[in-house]
Amino acid sequence: MEQCVYAMEKRARGQQMLGYSGYTEHSDYYIAPHDTWESAFEFLKQLACESGDDEFCIGEMQDDLQDNGMFIKNVKWYKWNEDKGAWEYER
Repeated sequence: MEQCVYAMEKRARGQQMLGYSGYTEHSDYYIAPHDTWESAFEFLKQLACESGDDEFCIGEMQDDLQDNGMFIKNVKWYKWNEDKGAWEYER
């Protein structure tokens, strides 16, 4: 019940999840929101490789309609581990 009330309060304040987004270490821009976390994750891995970055973040893109701004919450950072040849959760 508490989750339902919380969701209604968020909607009343004008916050809406747009999808999953993020950016690479040296990028100035967020990627366009993706419908799934997996899709955004794969896109960010490819973007990081192509841009020479070894780190990126991903999270839930929110639109705060009252403040006319977008932000990412529940952000997680991933870093390329050269020794393992894989992306690893960093923070």
